Amino acid sequence: MNNFTNSSSVISSDTVIKGKIDFKGELLIEGKTSGDIFGDSLTLGPSAKVDGKIIVKAITVQGSFTGFIRSDTVKLDSGSTVKGDIEHIEISIETGANFNGKVLRISKQQKRPTEIETAEDNSIYSLTDKAVAK
Repeated sequence: MNNFTNSSSVISSDTVIKGKIDFKGELLIEGKTSGDIFGDSLTLGPSAKVDGKIIVKAITVQGSFTGFIRSDTVKLDSGSTVKGDIEHIEISIETGANFNGKVLRISKQQKRPTEIETAEDNSIYSLTDKAVAK
């Protein structure tokens, strides 16, 4: 039986989603999304084109992202393109990754235990913001 808290989901390359995405477990995005994303472990695959605010526990970026990321663990793979700001506890940027923005390291003590669950109440990035990276 599939337990929702340990589930894996895929948004395929021919899918376009506009709006908020909340998920548990793992999510792989290969398509285009625009909006806020909240959850556990997120991978933006090589064909992904995503913009918005992402607040997750772990993220790996292989495709294109524009916006704001807050995550405990951030990995920007070679070939990825990120335009925007990143708040993290731990970050890895591979040679060949394209990054334009600010990076802010947050300590484990600064992160509140329920930060991800209450993230929508404490919005930092808005889709109406025109200048993401200065």
